[in-house]
Amino acid sequence: MFLMSSREYMKIQNKDLFHGAALTQIVEHPLFTALNKADEKYGHYQINHNKRLLVKHTGKDDSPWSFTLQPDDINTVVADISSDQESFLCLICGKTTVCILSTEEFEQIVDINGATPQWIKVECPPRSGMRVSGSAGTLQSVIAHNEFPKKLFNIID
Repeated sequence: MFLMSSREYMKIQNKDLFHGAALTQIVEHPLFTALNKADEKYGHYQINHNKRLLVKHTGKDDSPWSFTLQPDDINTVVADISSDQESFLCLICGKTTVCILSTEEFEQIVDINGATPQWIKVECPPRSGMRVSGSAGTLQSVIAHNEFPKKLFNIID
């Protein structure tokens, strides 16, 4: 019998656990058909052959949650927006909730032409949806907790 040494095991990283929590909700949705890597960028996925998803996460337990977008993250989303595919940003807020932003929402809070790192903050007041702001503005609407993953599949309540 062949046994692997402890150095040969693949280490599970925290980011894999957080991304896995979001991806599980996606693949369990009845309208899900396919999940692929969009490219070599970690956290950039192709869903159902016509949607792109960039996933960012924070392990912080409590609101507010902060996310930093590097210029290559923004360029990834901008390239997705320019393609024929729907594009979304998925923000995993610790073990609490997942905030999904459409292209239109993303463009309201981030300067897509910016060449420097930018930030997004997700706040979750008690008994309320998520309030989202970024380095370029604040969303006027609240993101409901149950929008993920339904928004990805164009299901509007």
